[in-house]
Amino acid sequence: MPENAIPQVPQPDDAVVGKEAGAQMLATACAARDAFYATLGAVDADVLAPLVNPAFMGGPRWPSLRQAWRVIRRADSIIIASDGLSDPFEDDDDVFVPRGHLLEVCIEAPLAAFDGHPVQASWLFDVIYQVSQNVADHGSIDLLLQRHGSVSMALDVQHAPAGLEDENEQVGVLLAQGTATLPPSFDTPYGEVMLLTATVLQPAELAHIGEAEDKAPARRDLAAALAASPTGHLSVAKRPAVTPR
Repeated sequence: MPENAIPQVPQPDDAVVGKEAGAQMLATACAARDAFYATLGAVDADVLAPLVNPAFMGGPRWPSLRQAWRVIRRADSIIIASDGLSDPFEDDDDVFVPRGHLLEVCIEAPLAAFDGHPVQASWLFDVIYQVSQNVADHGSIDLLLQRHGSVSMALDVQHAPAGLEDENEQVGVLLAQGTATLPPSFDTPYGEVMLLTATVLQPAELAHIGEAEDKAPARRDLAAALAASPTGHLSVAKRPAVTPR
C-alpha cells in the first residue's frame, strides 16, 4: 500500500454500496416488516409520522433517517409499532448495512384506552414515541436485552392518566421480548429482527425496580408477574399493581 493511501475499512458481508442498491435493500426490509405486521392484525394504510423529522431539530437519527409508526388493529385492542428502527443503516459513503438497530418496539392497549380518539393524540402514542427515540439514541438496546432479558425506562409522558405517574411525575415502562400473543422477533431476508413490547407500569412496580439492589432479576420477576396477570402485557392505566414473588 502506498505510504499516504487511506486504508479501507472492511464492511459487513451483507453490506451494499450505492444509492440504487441501498434503495432496494430498504424496500426489501420494509416489505418484510410490513408482511410481519399484517400477521398481527389489520394495519392502517397511513403511517404516523412527525411533520418535521425530529432528527433535524437535534433529536436522535434513525437508521435511514425516516421515522414512522404503524397502527395495527385487533378485535379488542390496538398495537402501535415503530416503523424504521430496523431500516438499513446508511453512512456518508453510501454504504448500506441491513437491520439497523436490529429491533422494533410496540405497545398494545385495549380499545377503551383510546376512548374513540385518534391514536396519535393518545398518551399511549407519546409513550411509544419516547421509547422509540430512546432506543434510537442509545443504539444498543438489543445488547441490553440479550444480557438482562428486559429493560425499564421512566418517561415524562404528556397527559398521563391520573395515578400513573410516580413522585417524580414520570411513567415507568418495561420492555421485553415475546408475549402470549406477540412473537419475540420476525424474519427478514437479512436476518432476524427483535420485537420489543412495552408495558406501562404502575408506580409501585416502577418503585419495585428502582429499590431493588439487583435490578435485572427485579425486572425479570416483574415481567413474569405481569405475564401471569389478567391484563398481561397490555398497557392499562388503571389496574392493580402486581407483586413479584
